[in-house]
Amino acid sequence: MSWIVAPSTYSEHPGPSSPVQGGWYIQEVLDALTAVPEVWSKTVLIVNFDENDGYFDHVPSPCAPSTYTDGSGNPAVAGKTTLPEADVAFERYTHAAASTGQPVADGKVYGPGVRVPMYVISPWSRGGWVNSQVFDHTSVLRFLEQRFGVVESNISPYRRAVCGDLTSAFNFATPNSEALPTLGGRTSKTAADQLRAAQQALAQIVPPTNPQLPVQSIGTRPSRALPYELHTSARADATAGTVRLIFSNTGKQAAVFHVYDKLHLDRPPRRYMVQPDRLLEDSWAAMTDNAGLYDLWVLGPNGYHRHFRGDLNRLRAGGAPNPEVRVCYDVANGNVFLKMLNGGSGNGNFVIRAKAYREDGPWTATVAAGSSAEQHWDLKGSGRWYDFAVTSSADPSYYRRFAGRVETGAHSVSDPAMGLGDL
Repeated sequence: MSWIVAPSTYSEHPGPSSPVQGGWYIQEVLDALTAVPEVWSKTVLIVNFDENDGYFDHVPSPCAPSTYTDGSGNPAVAGKTTLPEADVAFERYTHAAASTGQPVADGKVYGPGVRVPMYVISPWSRGGWVNSQVFDHTSVLRFLEQRFGVVESNISPYRRAVCGDLTSAFNFATPNSEALPTLGGRTSKTAADQLRAAQQALAQIVPPTNPQLPVQSIGTRPSRALPYELHTSARADATAGTVRLIFSNTGKQAAVFHVYDKLHLDRPPRRYMVQPDRLLEDSWAAMTDNAGLYDLWVLGPNGYHRHFRGDLNRLRAGGAPNPEVRVCYDVANGNVFLKMLNGGSGNGNFVIRAKAYREDGPWTATVAAGSSAEQHWDLKGSGRWYDFAVTSSADPSYYRRFAGRVETGAHSVSDPAMGLGDL
């Protein structure tokens, strides 16, 4: 096992380096590793980056729940985990400073930070695959643990639960025996340095007066199977004046659910870390805070999304329905289906529309009080990705949305709607 740290001139870091110089350096490393087939046949090259180079990241970091001071001046925690607090404590900056230059300990979470690129290059990871499992820099150490049977004692229980060990990036079952292709875009050290110097001599680009949002690239790549099987359901209780969310995990990896209260974006988002075969629940005081209104946005790994919006006052009327949905996975076939429930005293009308991936629909159902109905969809045409919105003709405030990818243990494709979908 070797660690290679590029010289600053060839590190791709803004300032001393450039992409073309970093590309030349990786080219030379790959040439050295692949020059001897016997060496390459048992080699994995992992290229880590320490920043995202200023690109905006739309995915929140799967940190432990934040600590903050509530409206009464009391310390509070925004969210929950299924880990003991003693294990989560490693994620908060409460430790004594190791140097005089460190800031004062404030109890805030360390991270993980924003996403950064990582390349996994080996005979077992060829083909342009992407892997959307949550990893961080401790994942490299955990991969070494798996390979060499050692244990790194400085990795926190939270990181071990939430972040993977990189093994899902590899296909060790199918040998990759085809000859190595000749890569295009090769360059020399002299040419890379000269291009860098020529670029530095150019006049600086003047930022536009009215900058536009960047455009997301579209298209798909083959995508590795992931260990996630996540669920979020809601219970709107007009009597208690609350909305409860239940987060459960029937997958193989812990995951973090982020909840944004869209009616109170000044409050810190709540985060719920749920280990496999565990669940958590929490409530929002919709009646006290918003006169009965609620609007909760849930995000998770690999495009997992749930949205719950409504008005508790609508449930208090005589003969009113109480519509609710449960998203279910047909894992054996890679499909999804929706259970429509009516806990009220009047008929509930459901209207379901596709937000992406398909052109059919809408689908409608009338569910009597105390009854339920189901709607199933085949996801073969979308690589098992889904995105649906549910409304009720009897209650214009009612809205539910569910999006993500059904995991079956088989590989798939990256999100076909990336850059195209409606947020």
